[in-house]
Amino acid sequence: KKLYRSDFFGGLGWIMTRKLWNELGPKWPKAYWDDWMREPPQRKGRACIRPEISRTTTFGKEGSSNGQFFESHLSKMKLNTEIVRFDEVENESLLKE
Repeated sequence: KKLYRSDFFGGLGWIMTRKLWNELGPKWPKAYWDDWMREPPQRKGRACIRPEISRTTTFGKEGSSNGQFFESHLSKMKLNTEIVRFDEVENESLLKE
């Protein structure tokens, strides 16, 4: 049930505001967009909020990275099995100072 604030963009299972999409969408790359999102011109000092246990799953070796890290990393990911109401979890500690 824990959330973390991070300067690192994890790449799997994320959302963004329409305002951010309007900024980034026009220059979105065709491949390796996750690495591109980690570059300073896109990050602009922004942070990500992520759950302690992933809520995403991968669909396998398909995708823009051609399964480059599937066997070594993605295939071993554990998924959450309990429903967590993040709107009911304490999150004041995530606010940027």
